[in-house]
Amino acid sequence: MRTWDDNRNAINQLWPMAQFTDEEKRLWSEDLSRLDQVLLYDAIRNVKRTRDSLYPQLPWVLAEYRDLWRVRKSTERKPAQERRTPVVIDKDTDVQMERELRTVVEMATRETHIETVDIIADAAARLKIEMKTAYGLVRYLLKRLGLDRGNAMGGF
Repeated sequence: MRTWDDNRNAINQLWPMAQFTDEEKRLWSEDLSRLDQVLLYDAIRNVKRTRDSLYPQLPWVLAEYRDLWRVRKSTERKPAQERRTPVVIDKDTDVQMERELRTVVEMATRETHIETVDIIADAAARLKIEMKTAYGLVRYLLKRLGLDRGNAMGGF
């Protein structure tokens, strides 16, 4: 079982030139020590593999950790116990609504993003767009407005 000390040592060995201030050390420790350390180790190594930098960046490690966490969680899903009725959504309606909603997304601001998500969710609930379309629109909205950090884990 890996510990935060093991992972801190791995960071120091993978980026030997990096010098952290006391406050930076505290920030890294607070944000990373409470995570699954085995998964964090993989995230740290993946960041090193994909980023050519003398200094690691905390957002890189957190983003990689969230990606690994989501993939792992997707493998843990249990089969549904309830019977589901397939929903059929007209493809032409989905395409037309996606275009209209994309315009709404592109006009949204940080102040109106919740209302915009509600509009998208309402279209999905009324079976006007597929869930895949709704998900894509919400991801685009959050990314566009810079609000996509930490959502999968409830924020860091």
